[in-house]
Amino acid sequence: MDGGVDYLDRFRCQQGLISWNAAEFGRCRLNTGFARILHVAALLEEDTAITVRQGDSLGLDRVPDLAVFLPQWDVEEAEHGRALRALLAYQEYEPPQPSPPSVSRRRRLVARVPAQAVGRLPQAPFLFCVLGAAAEYVATILYAELAKRSDAPQVTQLLRSIARQEARHFAFFLAAARVRGHRMSAVNGRLSRSVLRAIWEPIGVPTLGTTTWHTMFGGWLEDEHFRHRIVMMDRIVDSIPHLEGARLMAAFLDSTCTVARG
Repeated sequence: MDGGVDYLDRFRCQQGLISWNAAEFGRCRLNTGFARILHVAALLEEDTAITVRQGDSLGLDRVPDLAVFLPQWDVEEAEHGRALRALLAYQEYEPPQPSPPSVSRRRRLVARVPAQAVGRLPQAPFLFCVLGAAAEYVATILYAELAKRSDAPQVTQLLRSIARQEARHFAFFLAAARVRGHRMSAVNGRLSRSVLRAIWEPIGVPTLGTTTWHTMFGGWLEDEHFRHRIVMMDRIVDSIPHLEGARLMAAFLDSTCTVARG
C-alpha cells in the first residue's frame, strides 16, 4: 500500500521461526490447568491456517501488504502450534470440552453473506486487519501472563518467544488497520463499525463457547491487573479511525461476568 511500506519493512526485518528444543520439554511437568490452557492456545495457533484461507477467499492475497504478510504469519503461527504440541506430548491432562456456542441472529445473518461479495467491499481488508490486531494483542497478553505463571525455565522461554512474535504480528495488523481507516470514508467507517460489533469475539470463544471460555479464564479476570491489561484492547481499537469508543472487550466482559455471577 502506498505510504504504508514502513510497517511492512519492520515486519520483514524481524520475521522468522521461533527457536525451541523438543528434547528439553521431556523434563517439564505442567499442572493440568496450565496444560489445558496451552492445549487451547495450540488449537488457536493451528486455526491461523483457516483464517489465512478465509483471507484468500476475500481476495486479500492480492492486496500487496497482506500478500506478503499472511503466508509468513501462517508459517510462524503454525510453528507456535508445533512447539506447544511438542510440550503437551509429555503432559497428562484432559483437553477442555467446548460448550455449545451461542450465535446471535445478527451474527448468523452476517455469516450468510457470500465471502466473494464481502471481498468486493472496501471494508473487508480493514476489518480483517482490525480483527487481527485485536486478536494478536490479546494473544500477546495471554502468553506473557502464562510465561509469568510458569515455573519451568524451558516453558517460560518458549512462551516469552511466542509472546514477542505475537507482539510483532499485532504491530503489523494495527498499522495496516490505521492506514486503511485513515483512507476510509465516514459512510464506510460507520458500516465497518456496525459489522465489527456484530462479528467480534475474544480469541478462544469461537473455539470453546462462552461457558467453557469463562470457566477457564474467569479466575484470571479476577486479577485486576490482568483484567486491566486485557481491557486495554479497547484503547487499541480506539486508536483506529472510525472505531473510537467501541468498547468491544469491556462490553463482553461486563456481560459474561454478569451471567457467570448469576
